[in-house]
Amino acid sequence: MRKTLLTLIALLALLLPVLTACGQPAAQPTATPAPTAAPTAAPTTAPTDSSKPRIALVTDLGKVNDGTFNEFAHLGALRAAQEFGLEYKYIETQAQADYEKNIQTFVDEGFDVIITVGFLIADATKKFAAEHPDIIFIGVDQFYEPGTVTDNLVGLQFREDQAGFLAGALAGMMTKTNTIGIVAGQEIPPVKRFKNGFDNGARYVNPNINLLGVYLPTFIDPALGASTAQQMIGEGADVIFGAGGPTGSGAIKEAAARGVFVIGVDQDEYVTTFANGSAPGADKILSSAIKRVDVAVYDQVKAVVNGTFKGNGIALYEAANGGIGYADYHDTANIVPPEVKARMEQILAELTNGTLTTGVDPVSGDVDPATIPAPKPFRASDVKLPRIALVTDLGKVNDGTFNQSAHLGALRAAQEFGLEYKYIETQAQADYEKNIQTFIDEGFDVIITVGFLIADATKKFAAEHPDIIFIGVDQFYEPGTVTDNLVGLQFREDQAGFLVGALAGMMTKTNTVGVVAGQEIPPVKRFKNAFDNGARYVNPNINLLGVYLPTFIDPALGASTAQQMIGEGADVIMGAGGPTGSGAIKEAAARGVYVIGVDQDEYFTTFAGGTAPGADRLLTSALKRVDVAVYDQVKAVVNGTFKGNGIAMYEAANGGIGYADYHDTADDVPDAVKRRMEEILAALTKGELTTGVDPVSGDIDPATIPAPKPFQP
Repeated sequence: MRKTLLTLIALLALLLPVLTACGQPAAQPTATPAPTAAPTAAPTTAPTDSSKPRIALVTDLGKVNDGTFNEFAHLGALRAAQEFGLEYKYIETQAQADYEKNIQTFVDEGFDVIITVGFLIADATKKFAAEHPDIIFIGVDQFYEPGTVTDNLVGLQFREDQAGFLAGALAGMMTKTNTIGIVAGQEIPPVKRFKNGFDNGARYVNPNINLLGVYLPTFIDPALGASTAQQMIGEGADVIFGAGGPTGSGAIKEAAARGVFVIGVDQDEYVTTFANGSAPGADKILSSAIKRVDVAVYDQVKAVVNGTFKGNGIALYEAANGGIGYADYHDTANIVPPEVKARMEQILAELTNGTLTTGVDPVSGDVDPATIPAPKPFRASDVKLPRIALVTDLGKVNDGTFNQSAHLGALRAAQEFGLEYKYIETQAQADYEKNIQTFIDEGFDVIITVGFLIADATKKFAAEHPDIIFIGVDQFYEPGTVTDNLVGLQFREDQAGFLVGALAGMMTKTNTVGVVAGQEIPPVKRFKNAFDNGARYVNPNINLLGVYLPTFIDPALGASTAQQMIGEGADVIMGAGGPTGSGAIKEAAARGVYVIGVDQDEYFTTFAGGTAPGADRLLTSALKRVDVAVYDQVKAVVNGTFKGNGIAMYEAANGGIGYADYHDTADDVPDAVKRRMEEILAALTKGELTTGVDPVSGDIDPATIPAPKPFQP
């Protein structure tokens, strides 16, 4: 039976949705202020037009601000409702006997999508889904054998065993008394996966550890959790994991108040239980075992909106697709040794690539002796921490371009893993080799170089210094033609350009749009040519203006070029040329023209978080997640999974590109345009839509130009 279930899980993994966020374990969503105690059925967004699905949520026992998976599910639904303009309501369940009544309430009110939260509400959810095939049901923590339920029902499953294993490993490395404990909720599969994974993770790094643990009969008794934690502390536990809803949260609050390290569950409990650091005990929470319930719920609602929802079974969220992980260390970041952080990353990487098992059955949650990994005891001396350095392209680490984005990625990695980090800001192209040589002479282990133009120098030094790892941003190296210590980070700028070109094509009133681009090199060509193709895709008769400029660092030249395009009728202008392009969009925005940024979200850089003039004219930015890519590569060095000898591609399919929030223009962009943008992004992500641009050279590829699909408002 175990082998059958594991085979099923493996097969299902091939069919599961890809998460949108290039999610990283330490990058948790910003906490949305949760509603206070609500009436039985609480509206959270106003009714909208009847063409959109109306969504509703029934919590498990608890509330939408209780710091558990109820709150996470609510935040995912709320995000989808706000982003797509959907009506949304919820009911907070008071007793298990109310499950069916609460679902029936939303059936009677004509909701199109009903989200139910928790393992215990699964039978009621399955029953109503069978009775109402015209309503879509999304069940959090609910398992349905694929093929045994209706097409309108999906159960969201999470590898709690992987998240628990991570939490256990952290506890096993941080304990001083060699005794740790877990205060768990009811003995149901998701909780068993957490508890058994925790125990196995602790033994993996600390084979002789003393493990305390108990299942409690309720999820909603913080006082019971607190008294249980007190007992464990009395038995010597100096790290306690709470995995039982408010009961578990009560345990970790009590333990933290007594000076014991704690680990949260489901969400980042630093943000919830410890009030974003303002509640007593926040300085004792090491991390939280994360299940991305918010992402899963959001993704499923988005799938309903864009017509790609798939029911009749389960959607599995695990380490391999970012569905589980562990939260930031927050106030304990300086307490957790860098060597422990590095070992945590190694364990997460091994869970992600499947080379490490948890010893827990991923369906039942029972211990599976056949898959318990052999112990690898933690010794700080076994972990070598790399020293990292960065050489910018022409420009600075605060110039709002990919220089800044690369710097932020390197800085994040350095801070998170306790690494030494330095950078040099290049003043002239002639300085590329000299700047790289400086860091070689200083003995750095990883050197990041930024920009297409520094590629030859990077390749040369990588060949000469095989013991140093080189990471080249926007650099293409034919796989197999370079050394194992060199990787070029490539981005599908053509996909990002296509997206924002489509937006420009739908938003123009004069039917004329323009691009102020930098030097005619492949990354810039990919942006510009795809922008043109995206605009034509939704607006075949559009008038396109565009120019390549000879420099990336002349804002005044960008501004004068934008003025010329405005004079020719352009009412949407994209800047794709570093500070030159930023100068163009600042000028255009000042003249009342809509603009589109590039690389980073220029609302925060060029327009100073909305405080600079013209912020209200920025539609979006074509994003290439250079920060994420650099961070990921440094993390790979830390956890021992770095792969050189070619390129690492970041694209729509893995969250490497996209488009930024509409910010101050959110009310200007019609809902129909927003929906079409989501449809285009989904099609690019799934490979159903091509951009008509060669992803290496950036040249137009006539064979892959998509047939126009004109936008109909």
